[in-house]
Amino acid sequence: MKDREKTVIQGILSGDTKAFGLLVNRYSAALMVFVGRVVGQQEDTEDVVQNTFVAAYQHLKDYDPAKASLGTWLQRIAYHEALYHLRRRKRRQTQSLDVSDDVPDEWPETTTVDQLDVAIQQLTPEDRMLLQLYYFDQRPLKEIAFITGATEATLTREASRIGSRLHRIRQRLRIILTHMNNE
Repeated sequence: MKDREKTVIQGILSGDTKAFGLLVNRYSAALMVFVGRVVGQQEDTEDVVQNTFVAAYQHLKDYDPAKASLGTWLQRIAYHEALYHLRRRKRRQTQSLDVSDDVPDEWPETTTVDQLDVAIQQLTPEDRMLLQLYYFDQRPLKEIAFITGATEATLTREASRIGSRLHRIRQRLRIILTHMNNE
């Protein structure tokens, strides 16, 4: 862990509110982008990020820098807060797709960025978060496994499972985009 992060954490644990402000300033923008891509609405995103920092403050004594960087640990909390928020608000807008359908090998040639955004919004919140972590944040599979809640003992197995799940998500997206282009 960086000495600066260690100093900030020690300050927070000893009750220094300015140190907590430094933590919020350092990580809030990245968490806003991460959560915003999944939650969508600005107000909801702000609520989830705020809840993330509250949870981080309450559990900072449990943070172990040997397991993950502070940013990854915060993203793990944000991941679970966002899923909780989406479930609580019943925002699951999923399209029932059978991946046994004929899955095209590639995206339709006429696919636009806007169509891809619409297709991604039809996935479950969990699937959108996995896409966010892997493709937009470019996190390694083991780090994603940690963020999603895997323990040290199950990291490798969970990383493999996430890789398979990402493959199925890409299949679903190809099906959605094919249906969109055929309409």
